[in-house]
Amino acid sequence: IIVNGQPLVLKGINYFGFETETYTPHGIWSYDLNFYLDFIKNNNFNAIRVPFSLEMVKNNPSNLNINCATNPGLCGKTALQLLDVFIDRAAERGLLIMLDNHRITPGGGISELWYNNEYPESQKFTKTHCRWNVFAIDLKNEPHDSASWGNSNAATDWNKAAERIINSLSSFLGLFFVEGIEWGNRLENVAQFPINTGNPSLNNRVVYSPHCYGPSVYDRPEFNTPDFPNNLEGMYMVKYGFIVNQTGQPVVVGEWGGRAEVGSRDMTWNQWYVEWLRSKCITNNFYWCLNPNSADTGGLLEDDWLTPIPRKINLTNRAQPNPTKFQAQNGQICITAGAFPEAHCQVGVQVTDGPGTTTTTVNAGPTTTTTSAPIAPSTTVAQAPSTTTVPSSGGGGVTLFTENGSAVKQYTLRISNGSPSTVCSVHIKLNASIKDKWNLDEVSSDLYRTPSWMTIAPDAVADQA
Repeated sequence: IIVNGQPLVLKGINYFGFETETYTPHGIWSYDLNFYLDFIKNNNFNAIRVPFSLEMVKNNPSNLNINCATNPGLCGKTALQLLDVFIDRAAERGLLIMLDNHRITPGGGISELWYNNEYPESQKFTKTHCRWNVFAIDLKNEPHDSASWGNSNAATDWNKAAERIINSLSSFLGLFFVEGIEWGNRLENVAQFPINTGNPSLNNRVVYSPHCYGPSVYDRPEFNTPDFPNNLEGMYMVKYGFIVNQTGQPVVVGEWGGRAEVGSRDMTWNQWYVEWLRSKCITNNFYWCLNPNSADTGGLLEDDWLTPIPRKINLTNRAQPNPTKFQAQNGQICITAGAFPEAHCQVGVQVTDGPGTTTTTVNAGPTTTTTSAPIAPSTTVAQAPSTTTVPSSGGGGVTLFTENGSAVKQYTLRISNGSPSTVCSVHIKLNASIKDKWNLDEVSSDLYRTPSWMTIAPDAVADQA
């Protein structure tokens, strides 16, 4: 997924509640909403999938379950007003929002199809957001049972309905997430029946979004074989692993997770799944979930709604350790490029090593854009951050002195901004030991970034010694 010329590296979390009878994000019946948004931000997530119900949008109830003492600014608001506040506070923290059409009615389960007698397909979403951080809509949560994927039954073919719904929402500038059938898990018919709205611009904003769980959610036969979990590779490739290479459309896992108790088959599944996602370059994801009151999965927090669960947080960090960063400042959005976790998922950046100078052209660097409209991503598949690798000290550079028989050299990193936007930050991977990093900020053991005060205008260059 490309946003303003650079890959979008998503590390998302599901935070539910608006789709339930409380019509609020859960937990704020006791604690401050800001605590949960800060927790999400501080644990390196950059996006939230926010479930809602069609009934909530239609009726906009005001009988909300909110602790007014801990949330004094929220009491008295309607559900949609609270959703606006939620989105705005997320934006202040640089968090993207995906609105998830999760249920038709809050009290019932998840519907098989995307409509019923009271809520026909012709009844469109009645509220869309123009805020910069509302980047996507998940059109229907987990179609199942009678839902089909093909071109034979207009009443049940979810793919054809998704095409119609996307066309009806064509004024929305963000992405359209389309889940598979069988509770979101099956997308194999995309090979024969890909989403085609008839509009290339809309097609370019389609994202396929499978849901996938292990034994703690549904103990399927494949989780009980001698070759588990290695038997899952072929099954998942057939269901959705083929999509990126075969269709060119991106895949973002909309839900995954589980109890992941230490030593359990569910933990085995979670660990295997993370490594499989990394190996297939499908690490853009939304983990289910923040809330501890998800009956079959639990959440990132213990039942006290305050205490983090390290083993689960570690899984999310392993799946996506370096997501794209967003920061709203001075009426602009500063985007700091992320990095996909596996080297084979990156798009290389050419580096030329000259006498004393290493030069790279940044064609898709972190950029600033105005907030007058939402970020409008396209779904060109790319798997790279704007990271350049500086070669080891064996060649080039200016030798300053010798230490323990090895030359200590100075390199000047010349960064050329070939993009049409101002570059706020550039990540640099150094294949050499660093004596003095000067103005570079250290991200990890071998990853650095240019200082926060440095910006590079379009078609300009900057030197870092």
